[in-house]
Amino acid sequence: MFTQIRRRLQVITAVLMVVFAGLALVAFRAYSDMKADRDRLKENQSLLLHNGEVEIKQTNTGSSQASVPALTLRPSEFRRSGDTLLRTAKAAGIKASRISEAATAATTTHVDFDARVFRTVVHDTLRDTVLCSASPLPALPPSKQLQLSWNDPWVSLSGTIADSVFHGSLTSTDTLDIIVHRVPKRFLFFRFGCRQVRMDIISRNPHTRLTYARYLQLIR
Repeated sequence: MFTQIRRRLQVITAVLMVVFAGLALVAFRAYSDMKADRDRLKENQSLLLHNGEVEIKQTNTGSSQASVPALTLRPSEFRRSGDTLLRTAKAAGIKASRISEAATAATTTHVDFDARVFRTVVHDTLRDTVLCSASPLPALPPSKQLQLSWNDPWVSLSGTIADSVFHGSLTSTDTLDIIVHRVPKRFLFFRFGCRQVRMDIISRNPHTRLTYARYLQLIR
């Protein structure tokens, strides 16, 4: 009788030890997740306070390079953020729930140039346009230099024509919205799983025409 009671106590003790070990493991994982989430939010706040800490530099070949750490957001946080990327995704027909990564990059192109200016004489004969000759414009006195200026919200052009030479500058700005999202499989009216991952790049400059894009997804 005493032996049976002792065995039952041993079994109960072993079960309690397993339960306590499981509870300790669950508590440890919950603490680790909470700590990781706290560190994530703390890092996000630090980045936002420093405006993203964007580092603009040049590569060894002289190309412009922008480097910025990533803000890590949960999908629900991203949807509540009101970021302009959400409106861009909606305009592109991408559901916010399928976005896995998103980024924005802004560019400015500035060129100073000198170009010869020619006066072209054209004769119209029997509806045929014939280019006859081209001769430089006569030099203008400094007091009569021609000024040229044109701009819209994205491009600006300005310059001066003097001594048959146009001295000008051209500046163009653009913002690129980059969205990585999942494309689900489709069967009739049902959508399920993930058929592929796509990256969409949308230019905000109406004069820009995107000509090439490549997205590499590295699997570890």
